[in-house]
Amino acid sequence: MAQIRHAADEELVTWVETLASKLAIRAERYDREGTFVSEQITYLQSVGYAGLTVPKIYGGRGCDLYQLLLAQERLAHGDPSAALVMGWHLGITLSLALTGAWPEPIYAEFCRSAVQGKALVNACGTEPDSGSPSRGGRPSTLAVRAPGGGYHLTGKKTWATGSPAITHILVTAYVEDVDCVGEFLVRKGAAGVQLEHSWDSMAMRGSGSHTVVLDHVFVPEEHLLDLVAPGQKTARSSDGSGWLLHIPATYLGIANAARDYTIDFAKKYAPNSLGQPIATVPHVREKIGQLEVQRGIAESVLFATARRYDDAPTLEAKRALREELALAKYAVTNAAVSMVDLAMRIVGGQSILRSHPLERYYRDVRAGLHNPPMDDVTLRQLADRALGKEVATKKER
Repeated sequence: MAQIRHAADEELVTWVETLASKLAIRAERYDREGTFVSEQITYLQSVGYAGLTVPKIYGGRGCDLYQLLLAQERLAHGDPSAALVMGWHLGITLSLALTGAWPEPIYAEFCRSAVQGKALVNACGTEPDSGSPSRGGRPSTLAVRAPGGGYHLTGKKTWATGSPAITHILVTAYVEDVDCVGEFLVRKGAAGVQLEHSWDSMAMRGSGSHTVVLDHVFVPEEHLLDLVAPGQKTARSSDGSGWLLHIPATYLGIANAARDYTIDFAKKYAPNSLGQPIATVPHVREKIGQLEVQRGIAESVLFATARRYDDAPTLEAKRALREELALAKYAVTNAAVSMVDLAMRIVGGQSILRSHPLERYYRDVRAGLHNPPMDDVTLRQLADRALGKEVATKKER
C-alpha cells in the first residue's frame, strides 16, 4: 500500500493481512446464513486485535487513528462484518484514550480486559422512534432514579452492531428529572437486558446488529459516565470523533477487495469470442482506469485526513477538523460504492450471481451510506461553511 509510512506500519499491515486471510475462509458462510460472526470475533480477540488502540501502559498496542485505519482497511478484505464489529470497539477505545472521558478505575479495568480478549464495547444510541443519535434526536429510552441510588433504564436500541459479543454497552437515555441525556455503561448479563434478534439485512449480514432491549435495567451511580443537555455532545466526543473514520476505512477495504479480484479476473478471463484476456479490451481498460482514480482519491483523502487528525496537538484542534472528517467519510464511502459498481461492470453478468464474491461486496459496501455522518448532513455542513453562517441562518428562518 502506498499509504504505509514506515516499518511499524508495514509490520501491522502484514499481521492484519494474515488475520484477514483466516477470516476469509468462513466469511461467505456467515453471510449466507445471516448469523453473527462469533468465531471470527473470538479469533480476533484471542490474537490481541481488540487491544490495538488500547494504550501501551495497559498492555495494548497503542495505535493512533492512522494505524487503526490501515488495520481496518486490510481486515475488511477478509470479513467486512467482523471488521465493522471490531471497528466500533477499536474506535471507541481510541476516543477514550484521547479524551479521558471515563473514570480511571472503570477505564483501566476495561482496557486490561480488552487486551485479554474479554471485553468489547459499542455505543448503542439508535432507536426505532428517534433514529440515529447523529441527527440529534432526544432518546426515547428513559433513565429513572432508583430509590437507593443509581438508575433504572427502559427502552430499545436498534442497529447495535456486534450485540451478541459486546460486554460494555454504552446506552444513551433521557433523565427526565434533570432534563438531560445521560450516557450509561451497561454490562453484559445485567438483569433486564435482552437481545431481540432483529437483524435481517441485505448487507453486513454477519454483523449481529440486533436490537438491545432494556427492561428496568439497574445501573449503579458510578456507571453514569456523562450527563449533557439534549443535543449537546458528550465528553467522549470532545476529540471531534475522528475515530468514526473506521467506517470509511472498512468500506474502502471492501472496495479494494473487489478491485483486487477484478484486476486478477481481467488478466485471466479470455472468452472464446475474444481469444485473449479482457484486460486488452479498450473499454475494460478505461473502466479499470476509472476504478484506480476512485481508489487513489479515496486512499489519499482518508489517510491525509487521519494524519492531520493525529498531528493536531490538542482536543480543540482535533474538534476543529469535524467538517474535514465528515468530508472524508462522504468522499471515501461514495468512492467505495463506485469502485464496486465499476468492478461489476468489468466482470459482467456473472457478478450478480450469489456464488460470486462481487455480489457480496456490492451488498456490503452499500451499508456505508447509512453509517454516520450521513451524506445529507455532511453536504449541509459544507454548504453552510461555503455560504457563511448568516446565509444559513436566513435559510432556516
